[in-house]
Amino acid sequence: MILIFLSLCLLIAACESVPQAEEKFPSEYFIKSGNYLGDYWPTGAWRTCSPEKVGMDEEKLKELNDEIVLLLRLHVDIHSLLIIRKGYIVAEQYYSDDYRQDSIHRIYSCTKSVTSAALGIAIHEGYIGSVEQKVLDFFPEYIPENPDSLKDEITLRHMLTMSSGLEWTEEEYSYSDLRNTYNLWMESDDLVKFVLDRPMAYPPGTSCDYNTGGSHLLSAIIERSAGIRTDSFVENKIFKPLAIKEYYWAMDKNGIPYGGNGIRLKPRDMAKFGYLYLKGGQWESDQVIPREWIEESLLPYIHRKYIPDYYYGYHWWVSENNYYAAVGYGGQWIYVIPEYDLVVVYTGMLNEENFSQISAPERLLQTYIIPAVKN
Repeated sequence: MILIFLSLCLLIAACESVPQAEEKFPSEYFIKSGNYLGDYWPTGAWRTCSPEKVGMDEEKLKELNDEIVLLLRLHVDIHSLLIIRKGYIVAEQYYSDDYRQDSIHRIYSCTKSVTSAALGIAIHEGYIGSVEQKVLDFFPEYIPENPDSLKDEITLRHMLTMSSGLEWTEEEYSYSDLRNTYNLWMESDDLVKFVLDRPMAYPPGTSCDYNTGGSHLLSAIIERSAGIRTDSFVENKIFKPLAIKEYYWAMDKNGIPYGGNGIRLKPRDMAKFGYLYLKGGQWESDQVIPREWIEESLLPYIHRKYIPDYYYGYHWWVSENNYYAAVGYGGQWIYVIPEYDLVVVYTGMLNEENFSQISAPERLLQTYIIPAVKN
């Protein structure tokens, strides 16, 4: 009898939680209003527009918000979602009391895509010769452990495509597992030396082994080549043209900005970065990132290990479904879908060890957002 009573109480509590969640995150707050007024650049601010004005199904997007409300009740920790079509925000919601529209959010490995953009600019401006330059040439003062003729052949292109061949088990173990190479790397006194000292597991270019340490080397290389810290380089070359003013970029103990996971940005500024790529690197009258670098970055160079539908470009995930994404731990996504003139931004703190959680952004994209495009 007591068990029956407790079950009824739980059922009543669950039922009562539904209208509370719907009241807190109603679809009318998610769906934006306004008219489409033609092309513009969102330098000062994003404009909003009703979905129907840019050819999207409003009811389908309401279903999306309802699904997210359900996921929140199941403790799927989604913080925000923005949908931008033809340069207008058509849907936007902030689902966490800790992160609002003006909050900077840790974007984790989306940082890698920013580092890639900076490297492309550094090459274009002559600070670095090409992606074919050998990585070890940038660190003449280091005498790496585990010398190997294969290590001498690692290029910037290999680092960009996660195919350096260095022994690195970042995807084989969870980030809570001490066997994960990432954890050993973070505990080392010299993050650059740790990467250079790793033994070789494969010839460069033959296998995609996710390696945040390699991304950090790219930050160190930008700094050494351009004579300016990577965060300052990015601020001058990318953030200022886009009017991204509030951000944070963490540095390692030697003062090098983390090339693979250190940035915090507002979701709307994450969207600006995605929109810059959608526009081929152009922003207003300036070519902020060379167009040829954008095109080169998004080629499917090597298949992502353990992720069957994605290849890896230059620190971008390249989908077999004709879109690409910057992706960060815990559910940070900047989707760019040129076919539909879409940019989609997620933030959250999803459980990486729970497939149903970590796959939620992709599932919601395929189930609701892309099908909402009518023309």
